Amino acid sequence: MKILLLGGNGFGNVHARSLAKLGYRFSVFSRKDEVLKKYREEFGVSETYSDLNEAMLSDCDVVDIVMPHHMHCEIAVRAMEMGKHVIIEKPISTTLQEADKMINASMKNRVKFMVAEQYYFDRSLQKAIKYVEEGKIGKVHTIIVRNQRYFDYGGWRKSEKEMGGGALIDGGIHFMEAFLDIGGDYDDIKSFNYRGGNVIGGEDTTMAMFSFKSGARGLFFYSWAYRHSPKLPAYEIVGTDGSIVESTVKGNINTSFGRPVLNGSIQDVEEKDVIDMEISGFLRAVEDDREVPYPLANARRNLSAVLKIYENGNL
Repeated sequence: MKILLLGGNGFGNVHARSLAKLGYRFSVFSRKDEVLKKYREEFGVSETYSDLNEAMLSDCDVVDIVMPHHMHCEIAVRAMEMGKHVIIEKPISTTLQEADKMINASMKNRVKFMVAEQYYFDRSLQKAIKYVEEGKIGKVHTIIVRNQRYFDYGGWRKSEKEMGGGALIDGGIHFMEAFLDIGGDYDDIKSFNYRGGNVIGGEDTTMAMFSFKSGARGLFFYSWAYRHSPKLPAYEIVGTDGSIVESTVKGNINTSFGRPVLNGSIQDVEEKDVIDMEISGFLRAVEDDREVPYPLANARRNLSAVLKIYENGNL
């Protein structure tokens, strides 16, 4: 199986390290000669491309897209129409119309398509949700998901158009995955989006209140403008008979969250690298011709929530 990595800079390095660790050989595209030189020297990549069209016309079977958000739809649809399987970094796209076009293209061309949403694979989050389903904390009435830091990221993220928004659609959509995996369907969102002091083009801070169909209420907070942030739990689930919160202590494995704390007691979790899980899961689905492990419905759901937050951002 031949894999083409589109976008060798930034998070493309994370994908490359995982591919190499999993034993997959790959080619890479980047417009920067120094980036391609690094891949040839560090990863032993023999096929490198500085021209996107040339890369797309190669005989690869899988395209791994780690490109600016506004390019996702055009590149993914083109690859799928060429019969190539596609894994793409979040967000799926910047509009729901584009997301649907990509999903439809994958079905029409009978190719595998998956968004690389590693938070879905986190064992801590999965175990916390299992505790909720088992009634360990009674009926859930409050869900809090937050992440805050100072992240002064330049480059293409200075363009709100290329981002499709700001911090929320970029890093915040990961935490929206966790929030909605816990809370489920919702009836209403009230939100504020604003700038707290960052170089990116869009908003850098979001707070939102969700009314879930289960009756629970949710508080979502995400910011790239929080200097000297304290360590706080990324998720808190509060029920009538107890609570589950994230431990802020992490192990050495690349996970999205720390272990869950159930009613004051830290729980054991079999930790696994979430990047390895998403990439290996997708590639095995291609090899074995089976369903991809991350649902496209989740990717569309997350984008829909983000866009509604943007739309209602001054309520």
